[in-house]
Amino acid sequence: MTPSQIYFFDKSEVLLNMLRTFLITLYTFVFSAMSYAQQDLSEQVNELISAEYNMSVLAKNRGLLTAYKTYSDEYTTFFVPSPINALSYLNGKPKLPDVMTWKPIYAKVSKSNEWGFTTGPTDWQSVGYSKKFGEYLCLWKRDRKGVWKIAYRAISEHGKPRGDVNTIFESPANNKFRKLRSKARIKQREDIIFSTDQLFSTILKADNLTAFNEFLSADARIYIPSYNPIVGLKNIKSLLQKQEIIIESSSVEKVDRTYSGELAYSSGEAIIRKGNEQINCRYIRIWEVQTDAKWKVVVDMYFKK
Repeated sequence: MTPSQIYFFDKSEVLLNMLRTFLITLYTFVFSAMSYAQQDLSEQVNELISAEYNMSVLAKNRGLLTAYKTYSDEYTTFFVPSPINALSYLNGKPKLPDVMTWKPIYAKVSKSNEWGFTTGPTDWQSVGYSKKFGEYLCLWKRDRKGVWKIAYRAISEHGKPRGDVNTIFESPANNKFRKLRSKARIKQREDIIFSTDQLFSTILKADNLTAFNEFLSADARIYIPSYNPIVGLKNIKSLLQKQEIIIESSSVEKVDRTYSGELAYSSGEAIIRKGNEQINCRYIRIWEVQTDAKWKVVVDMYFKK
């Protein structure tokens, strides 16, 4: 075998080894990317829960004011109980409790991963006053840097909680959705929520049970002032009938909808009647489109004005 032949075979072997190394590297990269994408999808809600958890730890260590300021931006709205720009409120003389704790037990994130909500029990206390209890609801949005910030936050007060509620944290099953470029089309999507909420309110005035049957999901939860949270449509209807509670919502003031389109928010004013008692309230609703393409409320919150 001539030196040139030996050189040829050595060169071929080197090229073959380089090709093998490249293919192995490429396979590893693709497999890792696929695994990361799948993990990213399944972990979406955990990122939101982490933001909520970190805010609660910050509140414990450095105070509620610092925590709220850290997780608010110029678009954040607090219901106190009327809606107000959070930073304007926090930079003034906000009436905040000395201690507040909360725990998310129900959360969802949109397919577009820029919109989500958390809700769960909360308690708060100021020096010289007794501890109070309630449920909080927080809608979150990512800012331009991808950081989760509070969009809307509210609390519905009730008595001391009874029993535990199952924890449900849901990431989307997939991230497939129609990407809209037109602002007009996005506005049309929000108009659908506005009209749906209006229809819900109209039917509520006629008959509560019919309205809830039509517009609440089977596993919906409702927050009514002075009552512990009720989970499940059957339990909600049972409470309304036994306690003879009548709910009416009037004007829709604000709607919002995730870019991917499957989750939405609405808020406005409501009245809750029980016998001769009338409570003027505000409401916040979290909507989710169902498999049959109908919009249903998954969280229906009422809190005193």
